[in-house]
Amino acid sequence: MRRRLAAALLASLALAASGASPAAAMKKQRPLRSTELPLPRAGDAARQELEAARRAGTIEAYDLFLSRHGDQPLAATARRERAALAARGK
Repeated sequence: MRRRLAAALLASLALAASGASPAAAMKKQRPLRSTELPLPRAGDAARQELEAARRAGTIEAYDLFLSRHGDQPLAATARRERAALAARGK
């Protein structure tokens, strides 16, 4: 808690020194990732979720997988399968 308070204090001091208002700076901040998506699970979750996308057989299911596991090695496979699905028009 003290680290968070110290970080907020340092940020406000830096804003004051730069002449920017804290309200303007707060409006410019964006979350690092969408808060609407569920967080990825630990372990073998990527493989399980790719299998779930395959069972669903929809572009939306593959999009969800890629949004959650886009940096996983299985993402390349998911992108290929999604492209094939889109080519078939599903």
